Amino acid sequence: MNRLTVLQLLPLAIAVALSLWWASRNVGVGRDESSTYWRAAPLSRLKYLIAAQCFTGASLAFFFDLLHGGTGGRGEVALLAVIAAVVVATLFLLRTRGTRWTRRLALGVIVIALIVFRVPLPDISHFSSRPVSTFGIMFDGIAMFMMMAFGVLAYRTHISTEGVRQLRTEAELALAHRLQRVLVPPIVFRNSTIEICGRSIPSDQVGGDLVDVVTSDEGVLAYLVDVSGHGIPAGTLMGAVKAAMRSTASLALGEALDTVNHVLPSIKEPAMYATLAAVRFRAADRDVEYTLAGHLPILHYRATTGTIEALSVLQFPLGFFDDSRYETRRVGCAPGDVFALFSDGIVESANAIDEQFGVDRVAEQLAAAASKPLEEILEAVIAAAAAYGASHDDRSILVIRVL
Repeated sequence: MNRLTVLQLLPLAIAVALSLWWASRNVGVGRDESSTYWRAAPLSRLKYLIAAQCFTGASLAFFFDLLHGGTGGRGEVALLAVIAAVVVATLFLLRTRGTRWTRRLALGVIVIALIVFRVPLPDISHFSSRPVSTFGIMFDGIAMFMMMAFGVLAYRTHISTEGVRQLRTEAELALAHRLQRVLVPPIVFRNSTIEICGRSIPSDQVGGDLVDVVTSDEGVLAYLVDVSGHGIPAGTLMGAVKAAMRSTASLALGEALDTVNHVLPSIKEPAMYATLAAVRFRAADRDVEYTLAGHLPILHYRATTGTIEALSVLQFPLGFFDDSRYETRRVGCAPGDVFALFSDGIVESANAIDEQFGVDRVAEQLAAAASKPLEEILEAVIAAAAAYGASHDDRSILVIRVL
């Protein structure tokens, strides 16, 4: 085959450049909510959609020849159809699954192939110079119709299979988001002895984090729960834990956890569990009662010394063993002291080299902002974790200051 001249390559180069520019744009995919789906979905689940892209791309070659009166050779047109199918499918994959660097790599490969290695292209310079072919027009028309028909069929198959599955998943996530908004509203509480601020920011998948404050004759109970899993199951179990904690708020803290732990196994899937961190304040004394059930340590900032102590109690998560017994501990506090309870969605935020944010960085943020309003402390920790790296779990934090 003869190579295309520079003038003949110019429109093709412009089209390729515009297509690659569109595929390389860092807008939409990669930032919207659908990017998670496109990157996570196995290629086997996208096979019909990729096939539809191929059929659509192939139809462009027959349309091109049709515009030139069907003058191209059948072999040349078929080769153009294959090239167009591969290009369109590749652009689709780059657009939906590629990163900025893979898109640039693809552009570099194409440039090297066209310029350095001088990949031979089909000669289309003579398409319009040949006499109009009735057979060619009929062939192109039938082939283009078949490619478009197969493309539509592939699109419909994808919609009826993977599309339905995705709609069901999105509906489940939307319901999980609504559950979390209703069951886990932002916490703002204040009385004569303490003030509390809490928030849970759901991830794309929606976990089962819970922040809550309950008042009773026993005092003020503030707790944070992290339920394993995502979606509706996690949200349902989180709601059950909240109801159980509120119904046992008048009991001693250890007894309350024993009761909740005994109830959970009968209302959850076998592999699910919940971690918990809780503190209880009483107006009668300056001691704080705290406990943990398989959760991260509670950070205690002491205003008199400016130091931070990590409060830990090694115990099983709730729902692991229904005969587990939970103990509590006490720690002294003074006006200005700050307690921070947080979920692993904050500490497990990871940077580009997969290094986690960690408890120490949470402590640094707490110490630096301890004298500020609680809302600013909360915002400082969440913002620092988000800036540090991505997290696939809910980010939840509960901050309490002693007055």
